[in-house]
Amino acid sequence: MKILSIGTMSGLSNTCLHRHWALKKVSDEVHVVNTRKKPFSIWYRIANRLFQYGLPIQLPDNSLANKTIKKFINKAIESPYDIVWIDKGITVNSKTLNHIKKLSPNTKIVSYSPDNMALRHNQSQNYLDCISLYDIHFTTKSYILEDMRRLGARKIEFTNKHYEQTFHYPRILSEDETQRLGGDVGFIGAWEKERCDSILYLAKNGIKVKVFGDKKWNDYKSENLEIAPGIYSEDYSKALQAFKISLCFLRKMNSDTQTSRTMEIPACGGFMLAERTTEHLELFTENKEAVFFANDEELLEKCRYYLNNEEERRRIVEGGIERCKTSGYSNEESIKRMLKIVLNND
Repeated sequence: MKILSIGTMSGLSNTCLHRHWALKKVSDEVHVVNTRKKPFSIWYRIANRLFQYGLPIQLPDNSLANKTIKKFINKAIESPYDIVWIDKGITVNSKTLNHIKKLSPNTKIVSYSPDNMALRHNQSQNYLDCISLYDIHFTTKSYILEDMRRLGARKIEFTNKHYEQTFHYPRILSEDETQRLGGDVGFIGAWEKERCDSILYLAKNGIKVKVFGDKKWNDYKSENLEIAPGIYSEDYSKALQAFKISLCFLRKMNSDTQTSRTMEIPACGGFMLAERTTEHLELFTENKEAVFFANDEELLEKCRYYLNNEEERRRIVEGGIERCKTSGYSNEESIKRMLKIVLNND
């Protein structure tokens, strides 16, 4: 199987890069196009803002990814790609996809995104122009299938979130790492009002919480709420494990019912306390492989209970690790399932 893998390939904690690694494991030959070799330009930011206001303005391709894609396709005429895998292609243009279809008509063009692509803040005009040209779309949002069909998707499949087994796994932490990265209750992620309110509720009720996040979090420091800069690379995985309790909040602006943390926390050997949803309950057995809450009162109750019950925490951590393995939540196993669907798609 020959694959052209296209997406944002920078940063070791980048899930697009992790999916690229998985493609390399399951394919004989994979070539790569990085859609973000260069930082966002001023015009990129202006174009994105104008698009968000409703204007049909395309995002500029600062990294010349479209030109690079065409070069790969041109060189592969005698030995064409089986699959062109495009990971959230918001700067990939319709002319590029039409070029692939013209020169390599048997190549399957795949769109994957971990975000809710039915919402404008995740889209671009480039992406909207391409929706109907993809042979298949994969989404981690089970509730947007009809929305994507209305936008022009010819075939769309739901897939759960994944974790990268070479990056998200239990480590032996030093005492210094546990002190530096851990704490009683922790959260890693961007500020959002709902999750901030829940964390403040914990802090006001005597629970010590540490947040690794963006600058907005600094406005909420208190005696029981420690704020530190966002963490990436291996420190990210280590922190998920180092916290006695790792909080898993869902992004309300995307209407999430599961998130990357859903898989990453248990896979790293962390104790996951997550918002209770139907999908979470299907993915992990409650109180055996993860713990869930429905409101701030239950969140506080669960934090108090499990902070005082180390043996139960350890048992649930072990259950979560095992569930990730036996249910095939890794990138490699998930990519295998998706590629099988692609190759069987007429």
